[in-house]
Amino acid sequence: MRIQARTVAVVLAVGALSLVAAPSQANEGDVTYYRDVLPIIQDNCQSCHQPEGQNLGGVVAPMSFMNYAETRPWARAIAHKVEAREMPPWYASAPRDVFSNERLLTDAEIETLLSWVEAGAPAGDRADAPAPRQFVESTSDGWSLGTPDYVFKLDEPYFIEDDVYDLNISFFKTLTEAELPDDVWVRGWEFKTDAGKVGHHMCGFVRGPAPGERPVEEAAAEEGAAGSGQLLTCIAEGAEAVMLPDGYGLRLEAGSTLTYNMHYHKDPGEGTGIWTQPEIAFFVEDRPVRYQVINDSIGNTGFEIPPGHPNYRIGMSRTLDKDIQVLTYWPHAHLRGTASRYTAIYPDGREELLLDVPEYDQGWQETYKYKEPKLLPEGTRIDISFWYDNSEERGARYDFRASDTPGHGPRTDDEMSLGFIGYAVELDEPANTTDDD
Repeated sequence: MRIQARTVAVVLAVGALSLVAAPSQANEGDVTYYRDVLPIIQDNCQSCHQPEGQNLGGVVAPMSFMNYAETRPWARAIAHKVEAREMPPWYASAPRDVFSNERLLTDAEIETLLSWVEAGAPAGDRADAPAPRQFVESTSDGWSLGTPDYVFKLDEPYFIEDDVYDLNISFFKTLTEAELPDDVWVRGWEFKTDAGKVGHHMCGFVRGPAPGERPVEEAAAEEGAAGSGQLLTCIAEGAEAVMLPDGYGLRLEAGSTLTYNMHYHKDPGEGTGIWTQPEIAFFVEDRPVRYQVINDSIGNTGFEIPPGHPNYRIGMSRTLDKDIQVLTYWPHAHLRGTASRYTAIYPDGREELLLDVPEYDQGWQETYKYKEPKLLPEGTRIDISFWYDNSEERGARYDFRASDTPGHGPRTDDEMSLGFIGYAVELDEPANTTDDD
């Protein structure tokens, strides 16, 4: 599998960088692990770099940095990655300080890590160490948002056969009264693909019950994703779960049908088959809900990328017919995608850069989450652009045929140009689970 091969290559390269001398004693004035480095590692690295690290859409860190003994062998690799600003992973160049999950080290933090390595990576005095960081995953069965109120696992596991290369398939689960007895408002949801690196991405949908309507499976087959209902979100490598702000929610009705829309991608061969049983977890909101959340995408499905073109742009836009409160962005493309940009053009003609991702990477597909919801008024036009490199050089690096003319499609060798956006609209009256029952 291409993604696996790239991951192994990265791990081997980092491993080669990890060969350092034996631990040195700290000299006066040296930067030390316990006093200077550990606070940076705790704040920026340990959420992923731990034995049971955060699962970001199938990506789990290949080594742990929970203590000095685990961290020091990787000191030179850490210095290399932070100096190149490859770690912590963050691919947006602008805007800054508006996204809650922004992962950027300051110049001073980078200099501290480099100085530590130059000094021989000394431990220092253990008494200088901050208190250990506590992680919710360790007490919530691996769910990064905490212990869910509901977890709905696909009823039966599914086997991805040995000969599978690309597989796009949807599974459906209609919630029984025992599983969800009443309607609820939810403020968070999280996915587990349960397929490791074989799970290219997963999209989840929820469709409420409608008496007399044909089964959701038939609707989805005829209508595509639109037949699956309201999009919850999609996750791919690097994606995080989303917890909504106070006062925001999505209604989950008793008797609803969940859609697990899966894309599996692997190298075919004997013994490569794997069982999978994806899960969707929900976190209930009991407080009043003023804003109903909608997850949507602004996309272009009518393109063809010319063979050999090194910087092909694809654009799309939408003009808002109502005020919205934007919560998240998630640009999505495949192997040829190199950059993405979201721009708002307001009714008065003013332009604002909403998101600029100049180095898009399919291997780490970030969900950009606002610290505070952003108002875009009615009449605002959202323009989204993607750029693609279909050159021979990139084809050799990512193992695709640059002589092809790829269009929109579900396979990894196809392309996509989808600008996902999570937003909310104000309800006519505040809703509350207790009042609505």
